[in-house]
Amino acid sequence: MSDTDAPVVTDGEIVTFSRRVNDLFTRFAVKQVYANPRQVLDGLQRLIEGQPLATIPVVVPEKEPVPEVPPGPIIRVDRSVKPVYPEWMVRVLHPELENVGPVEYDVTLLDRWLHDDQKGRRYTWGWNVYAKLKEEDCELLKTCLGLRDLEEIRKKGIVFFRKHFDGKKVFGWASIVKNLEGCFVIPFLFDDGGKVVLCWRQLSDFWDGSRPALRHAN
Repeated sequence: MSDTDAPVVTDGEIVTFSRRVNDLFTRFAVKQVYANPRQVLDGLQRLIEGQPLATIPVVVPEKEPVPEVPPGPIIRVDRSVKPVYPEWMVRVLHPELENVGPVEYDVTLLDRWLHDDQKGRRYTWGWNVYAKLKEEDCELLKTCLGLRDLEEIRKKGIVFFRKHFDGKKVFGWASIVKNLEGCFVIPFLFDDGGKVVLCWRQLSDFWDGSRPALRHAN
C-alpha cells in the first residue's frame, strides 16, 4: 500500500488513543495487575482495533502464601475410638489401656520421663524402660501416651510437631504390640523431612536420652 493509500489519523484520534494507552498501563501499574510483554502488545493491538479495555486480558498476581501458623497446644482424643493397628499386629500387650487418658490436654505440660539409665548420655534396653514403667501395677505406664494420642498428634501436622517436640521422637508406651515375628514393638512419631510419620520400634533396641516416654504428669 502506498503512502497516499494510508488512512488519515486525526489529532483527536491520536489524543484518544494516547489516553486509552495510558489507561491500559494504569490498569497494569496502579491496580497492581501484572502482565508480561506479550500481554501488553496484545492489549495495544486490541486498542488499535477499537476493542474496549474490559476485554483486554490481564493476570492478577497470586497472593503471597500465608505462613502456616502452628495450632494451639491442645490435643483432643476421642477415647471411644479404637486405635488403628497395623495388619501384622498379633497381640496388644495392654488392651486395658486403649481408652485410658484425658480427652483433652496441653502437650506443653507433658512430662518427658527418662529411665535412670537414659540420663547423662547413657542408654539402656527398651525392655528395661518397659519394666520400670509397669512397676506398681503399671502406675507409670497408665499415664503414658498411647497409639490414639499419636494418631491425634499426627493430624496436627509438621509445624505443630516441630514446635512442641523439638525434633524428638514421640513414643506411645501404652500401646506395645506383638508382631508376626514374635517381636514386641512400640509406636512412635518422627519428623521425616517435612511430614509426621508413624513407625514402630522394637523393645530389644537401645533407648537413650533422646527417646523420653511422654506422660501425663497429673
